[in-house]
Amino acid sequence: MSSPDNHLTSAPSSSAAEPEAASPSAAGSGAADSSAPESVSSGHSSLGPGSSGFGAAPLATEHGARVISERRGVALGVGGVRLHYELRGAEDSPPLLLIRGLARHLLHWGELTPLLERDFRLILFDNRGMGRSDVPPPPYTTRVMADDAARLLNQVGYGQVDVFGMSLGGMIAQELALRHPKRVRRLVLGCTRSGPGGGPRIAPRVIWRMLSAGRLPPDEAMARTASLALTRDFIARRPEVVESWRDLARELPPSKRGFLGQLLAGATHRTTGRLHQLTQPTLVLTGDADELIHADHSRSLARAIPGARLELLPGAGHDFSTEQPERTAELLREFLLS
Repeated sequence: MSSPDNHLTSAPSSSAAEPEAASPSAAGSGAADSSAPESVSSGHSSLGPGSSGFGAAPLATEHGARVISERRGVALGVGGVRLHYELRGAEDSPPLLLIRGLARHLLHWGELTPLLERDFRLILFDNRGMGRSDVPPPPYTTRVMADDAARLLNQVGYGQVDVFGMSLGGMIAQELALRHPKRVRRLVLGCTRSGPGGGPRIAPRVIWRMLSAGRLPPDEAMARTASLALTRDFIARRPEVVESWRDLARELPPSKRGFLGQLLAGATHRTTGRLHQLTQPTLVLTGDADELIHADHSRSLARAIPGARLELLPGAGHDFSTEQPERTAELLREFLLS
């Protein structure tokens, strides 16, 4: 999975949380932390291939009486790491931050994005190490990556948002809610874990398969590891999904350094002893056929988080939002808009 790395910057220690915004607003108000830096111009050629239209004027289309608009740009994360983001949906809709997982970027939300953008103002971004964001040298931690997300929210102008994170993104979402509790109104954790002990360990053969795929061209590596995220039945029914992932890997080849950094962030993630501190209403989602992060981890999360609700998606694998986007969107709307 070789590609030229983006402009590199080092992230500082994550021992202390980033200060909260001065006056986090109610969800959807659009108030920004007045002390936050301005959004950065998005015309960086080093942000990778496939960036045609990146930094262009916002796009808008009408759906009935509502205007669905897009905005793209770059925000500065911890240590000045540049984070590519996109805002989609009606500007007066409730804001929803989506956080993707290991070796994924915002385009991997696929069919879920259009299902959500009529009801939410979507805040999508590429985590450090992937997509069009910078690739600083490892190690990364979920704490630093959560602070990246908090700084992004400052710079795009939202004080408080709903958050949906999947897999590694769910680990980042946990840290965001713990370290910046006023920024998170409601929390949705998908196919994720709090650390060791919550369920079966990831099988060594799975780890070896992920690591050995790094010797292959990016598109072949994506195809080789797709069955870790998707059930065999889904791949047989929808082979075009894996082909679209191969196309994304060719367009934005994952960096080996970014993959390693994100892998280490997931491996060192620990929130088990702090989950009782979460006060946000929380929904835990997972597929009951997840072979990457066993559903028992989600059961453990739901037990440990006060008042959390657990929903299992029958027959879905790890990437349940790809396999069952309509049901995922339905559950999100039901929980976040009630």
